[in-house]
Amino acid sequence: MDNQLDPQMRDRHGNPVTVGDVVRVLEIAPDVLASLAEDERPHHEAMLHNEYEIDDLPEPGKVSVSISWEEGDGLTAHGGLYLLSHEFELVRKGSSPAAK
Repeated sequence: MDNQLDPQMRDRHGNPVTVGDVVRVLEIAPDVLASLAEDERPHHEAMLHNEYEIDDLPEPGKVSVSISWEEGDGLTAHGGLYLLSHEFELVRKGSSPAAK
């Protein structure tokens, strides 16, 4: 579906999604993984087939999901993915007003 004709973001199955909805990561583009630092890559690879809340709609045709992990000595690192429609599926609608 062309997001320019339909401004609502949709998942792989055509379900509308928005900030606060929970989605499952189905694909991660190999070039995205290749662009990551070696110490970040395993954390992002582990996102595959797991569920995350959409935290942003950063640009037309993409959703953003985020992760955090402990680096040791009380340090936390953050990362995430921008996903295209075919790379995720809706698991459940969120509870935020934007997700209804």
